[in-house]
Amino acid sequence: MRIDPRRRFAVPLVAVAFSLLASVPALGQTPQAAQVLNRFAGNWIEDQSQRKTDAERNLTFRKGANGLEEVRGSYSRPLVESVRFGSGPYDFGEPNVTMEWKQQGDGHFERTMVENGKTLETREISISPDGKTLTEITQRSRPDGKKSTETIVYVRSSGSGQNLEGVWKPQTVHSDTPNQMSIEAVGGTLKVETGSGIKYDLRFDGKAAPLTGPNLISGTTLTGRILSNDEIQTSSARLGTPTGKSTWKLSNEGKTLTQTMLPLGPNESKKPSVYVYMKQ
Repeated sequence: MRIDPRRRFAVPLVAVAFSLLASVPALGQTPQAAQVLNRFAGNWIEDQSQRKTDAERNLTFRKGANGLEEVRGSYSRPLVESVRFGSGPYDFGEPNVTMEWKQQGDGHFERTMVENGKTLETREISISPDGKTLTEITQRSRPDGKKSTETIVYVRSSGSGQNLEGVWKPQTVHSDTPNQMSIEAVGGTLKVETGSGIKYDLRFDGKAAPLTGPNLISGTTLTGRILSNDEIQTSSARLGTPTGKSTWKLSNEGKTLTQTMLPLGPNESKKPSVYVYMKQ
């Protein structure tokens, strides 16, 4: 509310107080925002025993105009990749990265991703003889030179036989290496780096932060928002289309960080995925 200086002494004090309160910026813009973000700083390691993966994406293969395709990433703005068996390494849109698919026999498949001659990821897929269960074992190279292995077991919800085509719903997810995050508070930004090498500068001024690193869905960004002294929200998008929301909540003593994630889109889960991290 703008106060006419000629009438400033006639304006009720209540109105002045309201005007001053209305001019106070949001929490994400005040000096106390830095204090909030500092609470999230540190090195964090996931406690896998508390993981819930209800919102894990269905594994989806379909027939496209040029053959078999895999639909990856979000439901609202997915990434569609061609699946070409026996053609050798081929480009698929990521700079300096090639993909190669091989069929190793009935119900057995392998996909390898290579960047500048270095293997980023090897993915082995096996379908049970009855065609109802799929096991995916993915080995990834980490920035520290070590490898991590993740195993996901799916059940078929569409399609049949020992081919890939169809929709597969995840049942169990396990990794031999827990997720890790290094978080540094710099001004009004959280600089985040994961153990797998993904990096981003999470901002709280409404500007989206691009994610960089290996094995990423291209065009992914994050935007941050401070909800309270111990809770922030992130909104993800791909190529400008909203894809999901996540809340990061600290325990009272600041030693536990819980991430609750929900995707957006026509097939989104009603139950979130939950990841619990312990401060080191």
